[in-house]
Amino acid sequence: MNQSLNHQAKARPGEVVAVIRRILAENGRDYRWYYALAVLCLVMVAATTAFTAWIMKDVVDQIFYQQRGDLIALICLLILGAFMLRGLATYGQAVTLARIGNNLVARYQRRIFAHLVKLGINFFNDTRSGRLAAQINENVNGIRDLLSMTLTSLARDAVSLIALIGVMIWQDPMLSLMSLLIGPPLIYTVVYLTRRIRRATREAVQINARLIGAMQEATQGIAIVKAFTLEDELSRRISDLVASAEQRANRIARVSERLSPISDMLAGFAVAGVIAYSGYRAAVGGQPPGAVFSFITALLLAYDPARRLARMQVGMERALVNARMIYELLDLEPQQGDAPGAAEAKITRGEVRFNNVSFGYVADAPVLQDLSFVAAAGKMTAIVGASGAGKSTLVALLQRFYDVEAGSIEVDGQDISKATKQSLRRCIAYVSQQPYLFEGSIRDNIRYGRLSASDAEIELAAQQAEA
Repeated sequence: MNQSLNHQAKARPGEVVAVIRRILAENGRDYRWYYALAVLCLVMVAATTAFTAWIMKDVVDQIFYQQRGDLIALICLLILGAFMLRGLATYGQAVTLARIGNNLVARYQRRIFAHLVKLGINFFNDTRSGRLAAQINENVNGIRDLLSMTLTSLARDAVSLIALIGVMIWQDPMLSLMSLLIGPPLIYTVVYLTRRIRRATREAVQINARLIGAMQEATQGIAIVKAFTLEDELSRRISDLVASAEQRANRIARVSERLSPISDMLAGFAVAGVIAYSGYRAAVGGQPPGAVFSFITALLLAYDPARRLARMQVGMERALVNARMIYELLDLEPQQGDAPGAAEAKITRGEVRFNNVSFGYVADAPVLQDLSFVAAAGKMTAIVGASGAGKSTLVALLQRFYDVEAGSIEVDGQDISKATKQSLRRCIAYVSQQPYLFEGSIRDNIRYGRLSASDAEIELAAQQAEA
């Protein structure tokens, strides 16, 4: 795998903010009205949740304690309206965020493929195609998840928690202070688990990519597998990868799920303490139960957004790893471009001339040295040599899959290094020694040779090739 896609770099402080800022800078303007609608819906969910806790004081004190029958209809209508509004807002934010997320995934899939085809052949020689495809598929959802979790956590959970804490403080400041004592140990737990899960998540993504890539490559090369009776050996290797992926998935589950029992125990201490203290005050001081009941309702309702916010940081680490790996790929610069001022290739006869060409795929390992020859126009030129002699390399250099280290290649007297790659390749008819069928019909595959070809021309070409 390409080194830049494999390094185990740690996330820098504030990197979540930096990645989110980059995603928003690249996509935010296109989704600003959808985000505004989603935020409005999420704030409505938070407001109705806080209202439910706040009105419990009047339910207990006015209806049950003071027996105000004239308020029953009004309070019931308010509660019904709050739940109806919350239901509609929940539906609206879910559909809106799903639409944004799905479009983001589609947008980055298109962007990644468009970037991949611009990279040089050397990148794909260093990168296993099956593993690359699997890793892209695994990571692209990180962009969507990073934004969705951030928006949901800030606009719904954070606002809900703040509103419910406001209700708690309004009803009883002393009980509120007691309840908030669980905050520091919960924050410490989240920070600790975040550090543990970051590395495990990146390893899991890479192992799963290797697994899916190995399966894909094995099925594509099934003829070789069967010809060399490799079924048992490949099954053993796949089984080892499956076991490794399972081990890392279990490790992530163990680490990330530790937050649930810790947060539940801390919440249990807080709720039990509040009930004990408020029960003592009610028994001794004879206070009406409405304020305490409203406080406990707010406390119980605040537990879910608080837990989601705590778990959000753990989930953000997973999404951050995926998003970073996508941007590591997108930030790779094509190593071979057109020369400044490159002109369109103008080929009429097709004479090919190699002038003292030297080339090697890696340093200090030359494949061609000071090679010169002429393939005359209008004649058939055969390149004969042993396996590894450089026959395929000559064709690759002619198509500028690579650039020569020394010397030059001319076609009809034009140095191909000074021509645009696209115009050069349009002038070359190429039949690979490794036939490959792309997605689509046989007709579609033949048409890739010339996209403007008519059906009649495609059928004629197929007949002439005895396909």
